[in-house]
Amino acid sequence: MAADRDVLLTDGMRMRPVACLAIGTAAALLYSNFLIDWVLRGFADSDLVVSYLETPGEPNSSLLRITNVVCAALVILLLPSVRRALPPGWAGWAFVVATALFAAGAVGAAIVPMPCGLGEGCISTAERRAADIHDVFSTLSETALFVGVAAVWWDTRRVGPAWVARIAWWLFWLAGVASTAVFTYYGLFTDHHAVTAYSQRVHILGVSLWLACLGVVAARSAASIGRGPGDE
Repeated sequence: MAADRDVLLTDGMRMRPVACLAIGTAAALLYSNFLIDWVLRGFADSDLVVSYLETPGEPNSSLLRITNVVCAALVILLLPSVRRALPPGWAGWAFVVATALFAAGAVGAAIVPMPCGLGEGCISTAERRAADIHDVFSTLSETALFVGVAAVWWDTRRVGPAWVARIAWWLFWLAGVASTAVFTYYGLFTDHHAVTAYSQRVHILGVSLWLACLGVVAARSAASIGRGPGDE
């Protein structure tokens, strides 16, 4: 019954493989929007956490926040095809829910940006509240994304595709756990802002790689109608 339900829920939401690849690639590029900032104004402020690049008043603030919203919408478009590629059961749906929360958190963080730049300090009550809300949305988004990564690893570790399980494993530990630990330690307990920013960019690039992988998984799903989950 679970397999029948999963197929029924995703049957009407299939895309062409080339569209899946394009959406995954676009989402990956848009999520690493600090690269866009580099292209537009060079390496100025590359030692700042990305949230500060999106503070109102920064040169490319509005553009960077828009890219986050568009990225989130593209990720949502991929979810039905990716779900179809995974084995039926709870882990696949955990991935869908977690990744949808990732997208929702990214949109929330874009709508409520960090109100104060580095060193300025959020003085007013409204600024401190906005900063707290932004941090909540960001934390929700990043945590949910890697919960989804873990769910995919769990779902594919035995039945495949093996390459998906391997990528999920390494990204969870390197881009998820390790880079977040470095970011948290240097951000909370030291004044080494550059290390904090660089570790965050490693984390962001890892997320972008994952989004590109989701595009490939969705494309393979769209191209292999009728094949069982995990088939190569």
